[in-house]
Amino acid sequence: MQAEILRNLPGNPNWEGSFYERLSQHGFWDVAEFWKLHLALVVSATDFAACTHIGRPLAAGVATLQARISNLIAAHYNAHDAFQISNLTAAELNAFSERFEHAVLAVFSGAVLPESSYDLVNPLVGSA
Repeated sequence: MQAEILRNLPGNPNWEGSFYERLSQHGFWDVAEFWKLHLALVVSATDFAACTHIGRPLAAGVATLQARISNLIAAHYNAHDAFQISNLTAAELNAFSERFEHAVLAVFSGAVLPESSYDLVNPLVGSA
């Protein structure tokens, strides 16, 4: 699952078509790709829940994605920035943003909230 997280980083040979590539290059929130990334974050959080540390490549990858995606969301809401996420309503973007934020925090804390805590459910979580 870590491979899916790292796939979303520019420079990865499989970056093209990833969630972050589609978002940063096209302003398109690819829901199917988002759920793949989200699942990888949740699985990593679960895998490392009992650990006192996680590897630097994973930590750096997650932190990088969190910062870059958060910056794009902020740019979307900035009337003076040309970047726009083209395919989500404000309510949808807020819901997806919350899911992403909680998954990122879970990687570092090991605390994964159950899917039943959310209105917006990852359809892949039950299949992991």
